Amino acid sequence: MENLLYQQVKALTEHEHDLIANLSNISACLNQHLDKINWVGFYIVKEGELVLGPFQGKPACIRIPFGKGVC
Repeated sequence: MENLLYQQVKALTEHEHDLIANLSNISACLNQHLDKINWVGFYIVKEGELVLGPFQGKPACIRIPFGKGVC
């Protein structure tokens, strides 16, 4: 599974340079391959806090200050 996942992510991202587009496809691939999760995604550092980026799953916190957690 790991090799297939790597190959899919590589094929989807190797010729694309847009961060949001790549993170969107990566989160979709991870969501397909990880069956014991209900959320997978990315937070992006902006102006000293974490801001929700591309994800798959249930709604998530939009902003998380550094030093705070939701898990």
